[in-house]
Amino acid sequence: MRSPRVLALDLGASHVTAGSFGVSATGRIVLQRFVFEGQDADPAHEARWNDHAAKALGAVAVREKLAGPCVVTVPGHLALTKFIKTPALDPAKRTQSLAFEASQHIPYPLSDVIWDHVVIADDGFDLEVMFAAAKVDALESLCAAADGAGFAPERATPSSLALRAAFRYSYPEAPGSALVISIGARSTNLLFLDGERFYIRTFPLAGNQVTAAISEELRIDFSAAEALKVAVLSDRSELPENSPARAAVQRAAAGFAGRLHLEVARSIVNHRRQMGAPQPAKVYVTGGGSLIADLLSTLSERLKLPVERYEPLRGVEVSADARAAGAESLSYLMADLVGLAVSLVQPVATVTLLPAAITDALAFRKRQPLYLAAAVLAAAALLPPVFYFQNRVARAHDQVAQVEGQLRPLRSVEARNVDHLAQIEEAKKQIAALEGLVATKGNWLEFLADVQTRLASVGDVWLERIQLLPPPSAEGMEAAPVVEGAAPVTPPVPPLKLTLSGRLLDVTNPVSNVSPESFARVKSLISGFTGSPFVTAVENERFDSTQPGLLRFDFTLVVNPKRPL
Repeated sequence: MRSPRVLALDLGASHVTAGSFGVSATGRIVLQRFVFEGQDADPAHEARWNDHAAKALGAVAVREKLAGPCVVTVPGHLALTKFIKTPALDPAKRTQSLAFEASQHIPYPLSDVIWDHVVIADDGFDLEVMFAAAKVDALESLCAAADGAGFAPERATPSSLALRAAFRYSYPEAPGSALVISIGARSTNLLFLDGERFYIRTFPLAGNQVTAAISEELRIDFSAAEALKVAVLSDRSELPENSPARAAVQRAAAGFAGRLHLEVARSIVNHRRQMGAPQPAKVYVTGGGSLIADLLSTLSERLKLPVERYEPLRGVEVSADARAAGAESLSYLMADLVGLAVSLVQPVATVTLLPAAITDALAFRKRQPLYLAAAVLAAAALLPPVFYFQNRVARAHDQVAQVEGQLRPLRSVEARNVDHLAQIEEAKKQIAALEGLVATKGNWLEFLADVQTRLASVGDVWLERIQLLPPPSAEGMEAAPVVEGAAPVTPPVPPLKLTLSGRLLDVTNPVSNVSPESFARVKSLISGFTGSPFVTAVENERFDSTQPGLLRFDFTLVVNPKRPL
């Protein structure tokens, strides 16, 4: 069985450290690989911290060939912790109650932060809870920086909680009441321990204040002041003892120690008064600030408490590769890194501040083996039916081929039948057209006879012209409305129209204007056509009486489509 491993990333304000941890045969944590990469800690470049972290992670990934799932720390300058005490509730109702408490104590809208909680103590009456929160955009940028370098975050733990896990692992014999001070570049974490209970305070007094004081006194840029500070405090500087630069570093460090003492003393008093906690029995100091030579003695003298330097690698086996990479010389930066790996050997109360999108992707990735197994089982279950139906399909294809051979001559007969039926239909259309012509020829004779009869009944009237009007063009006809889903509508055939022109002789007034009686006779003639079986309407009646003794007239007959001409 493969032993568990953890790839841990500590994203500090001035550095990135990475460690690959495993478990030894004796159950101890083993640091198998260690990587350190410094980055710009200048407060003036704080807005580009994510870019610097991404660049440092990229360098680690390329140089050390490290990548894959990892756990990361959320540095103190990004994480917010709040401690509350609330009445104990049934676990089923606790979630809603804690969400309300979080909205009251986290000074940002919950939609703008990622938050989680850990229960510190539950005596059945009161519930002590720690809330941890960070801005969504800051964590998304942090996770994007890690992901862009090939690291896939699976947990994001506040550095203060990682420090607690590391201390409980490395110092199991420590007194029940203790104080751990972790001094970073931008912030300092105070971890108060009282048995299983704990309290965390983070404040912005940290190593950058020392660097800023050096930069201001020596009038050098921040990066040069940082390099000088590290070299002098780690005793790697070649400057003489009476050097002004060394003296400036020592003065800045002494001033920082004094301010730190005041913050720690005030925090101890407030913690004891608010939480009812006992006086810490011992103080442990870690982080880059612990390198200040007189810091421990100054704190011990002013706090009246024993103070010692925290040893992060206590209880951790260090491989030869990690030792060669400088793990032991940089151990003062490794407390949080070790804390991320403690879950390999013992349960740890922690929180995760991963963005929702990464949490969902991680949950899906963890379920992927189940999905793959289910897919394999489903595919395996389908194999017997697939083989069975494939055989059935093959037999069906053979049968279809046999039937096709039998149907081929019948299909040729069917094609000839279809051709013959088409010819029959065409002949029927021609016969119908001829029958229509025959019927139309007889209609013309009857129509002209009808016209002659009507003219004779009036007398002294004759026709000069009978003209068939052409049908209206397709452009002039109104298109039928199209209804979606309905069959197309065939436009109606326009009725046939005839124009008739003629004259009436007014025998009683041959040399003068036509008399009203002649008008009446012509109108009677025209209106009489409406009673003809060949006519449905009379249109466009016009008269001309300008010629003495003659009345010109013309009109249009609309032919009855039931008696076509």
